[in-house]
Amino acid sequence: MTARPPEQVWFAKADDDLELARRALGPGRPLPAMACYHAQQCAEKYLKGYLVAHDVPFRLVHDLDYLIQLCAPLNPAFESLTPAAEILNAYIATGRYPSEDAEEVDLQAAQEAIRQAQQIADFVLQT
Repeated sequence: MTARPPEQVWFAKADDDLELARRALGPGRPLPAMACYHAQQCAEKYLKGYLVAHDVPFRLVHDLDYLIQLCAPLNPAFESLTPAAEILNAYIATGRYPSEDAEEVDLQAAQEAIRQAQQIADFVLQT
């Protein structure tokens, strides 16, 4: 069995998160907060996979802005992902922890989070 490149392992985990995000909005009882959480996780893993592929060390944090700042010296076009990162960063804790202060996430916000995660995934794969 041939070992996959490490970034491909990250990308496969990211794809699983994106699939879970989509399934969370499927038939039955939609779970928009969980969709947002997994969308954020997808984007995070794609960015970390890119960094792994380029031997750039990073702290194990969830902040997409931080990860984009590490990617940008390799390709300044990563800066274009900042608006998507800002949207998804709002969901770092959504679905992970209960919070009385958190606003409830609706289906439209969850669909937008999935779109933003897909944008980041597509960008990384094309870079």
